[in-house]
Amino acid sequence: MVTREQIERALHQLNAIENSRPTTSVEAISAGIDRLMSPQVEGWRNGVHFPNRDAERELEKRAFGALADYHRTFDRLIIDPPLACIGWTIRGSFNGEPVLAPGCSNFEFGDDGLIRRYWMYFNPADFTYRS
Repeated sequence: MVTREQIERALHQLNAIENSRPTTSVEAISAGIDRLMSPQVEGWRNGVHFPNRDAERELEKRAFGALADYHRTFDRLIIDPPLACIGWTIRGSFNGEPVLAPGCSNFEFGDDGLIRRYWMYFNPADFTYRS
């Protein structure tokens, strides 16, 4: 069974990969995320099913492309193997306008320490970019 320590390490790696956006390409971030995901990973964003990483990568291109100064902090972290929950806040800017977006991600890990399923919740209006 996956341990609490493995899960915590994976989640901090995930955050470090995503927070490298100001100095890293979107493609490199997606490749880093891929290494933490099971090949059969599936997820949900606000109830919308993402059946595999290919579907998620398309959304990552837009999100990380729009927020070149993306930075996520963990507000709380709860781990009960094989499950984990992160309360987080994303900060950045789009066209000079600040973005502040709190949310929550839940994860299920496999015995191999990779993410098998995830559920992400946030208010889409927090990412409504004004031009």
